[in-house]
Amino acid sequence: MQKIFLFIADGFEEVEAVTPLDYLRRCGADLTLVGLGTKVIRSSRGLAVTCDLTLSKLIGTGDEAKKNAARLAADTALAIVPGGVPNSRALNGSAELHYFITEIEKKGGLIAAICAAPALVLGEWGLLKGKQFTCYPGMGKGLPTKPVTGARVLRDGQFITACGAGAAEEFAFALVEALYGEKKLDELKNSIVAR
Repeated sequence: MQKIFLFIADGFEEVEAVTPLDYLRRCGADLTLVGLGTKVIRSSRGLAVTCDLTLSKLIGTGDEAKKNAARLAADTALAIVPGGVPNSRALNGSAELHYFITEIEKKGGLIAAICAAPALVLGEWGLLKGKQFTCYPGMGKGLPTKPVTGARVLRDGQFITACGAGAAEEFAFALVEALYGEKKLDELKNSIVAR
């Protein structure tokens, strides 16, 4: 089974991380929650979450990270980056994460981001150039490709983006459908009594 990684740093938006994690694990996903710098990460509203492992434990640092990231990316189905401005800025500043997500893109894996993360992480890394994407309203104005205004969830090739916390469930549903198809999505919706 291919792996899924969800990356968080201090200041992440709770619902944007926990909803995809929950729904994908309900579908049997091999999803690893990865903390930037430490295993215990504090959300934007003070929720302390213990990650499965840290980014440095996952891929190492420096040149070692480049080698390990390239190898690990070949077995990665999906990388998820939730929002929250402090979280997004911290993730953007990680050279190792940038390298890893770029390798996932090269190897054909899906990359998903919500709220501030499409603009502040993927957009600033240049990964969304020429792609249709959405993000938190008002963000992304300085990027070469502008976000689609008013869209809640968008998929363009390998990229799935969403506008914010209010779209977290729709975002999670899009991830489930992209990985497992409509039948599995319907099963999930029935099991959680979705609207």
